[in-house]
Amino acid sequence: MSETPAPTLEPDSLQGKLLIAMPGLEDANFDHSVIYLCQHDAESSMGLVLNQPIIGLDFGRMLEELGIPSPHDHVNQRRIFSGGPVQNERGFVLHSLDYFLDDVTLPLNVSPEDLDLSEGLGLTVSRDILEDLSKDKGPSKAVVALGFAGWGAGQLEAEIRENTWLVAPASHDIIFARDPSLIWQKALKAIGISPEHLSSHSGRA
Repeated sequence: MSETPAPTLEPDSLQGKLLIAMPGLEDANFDHSVIYLCQHDAESSMGLVLNQPIIGLDFGRMLEELGIPSPHDHVNQRRIFSGGPVQNERGFVLHSLDYFLDDVTLPLNVSPEDLDLSEGLGLTVSRDILEDLSKDKGPSKAVVALGFAGWGAGQLEAEIRENTWLVAPASHDIIFARDPSLIWQKALKAIGISPEHLSSHSGRA
């Protein structure tokens, strides 16, 4: 395992949590979205949208554009997600911690003293992980995304106060759901809310 340190969490940090978009959110980039918060502190926040597959782009096509060969059809069919509107030409892989690249992979929700591989998550931004995924040698669970969602100081906190987002605990079951169209509903149920009980007008307090 690498010596790469896990991020230090501030007491009120929401890092490692899910953001669930309320139905009244008017930004089309985040309609019914669920975001995993990779980083959250007083200065800024960054996360990846988990449930917006990019139509017309799969892993095989991405590999072809990058010049990476892949003989595995089941790997090539992996979905590619729109992780958010910021730097949407840049790739991010959110994945299980059964895969780790020294000095590259950032452990997100575990401490160096307690690396829980069963629910641990890592973020890797490198060509190496794409090559390993193409060879079927990458992490057992992964979300490959282009772009990310970002907020400046105090912006996310203000949106949460305005009931734009609900905060929920994250789990592998939600993050790596086989059917991304069910992630929004699954995340709501994790905090005891039935999707049908949310009004389309409830996005603002």
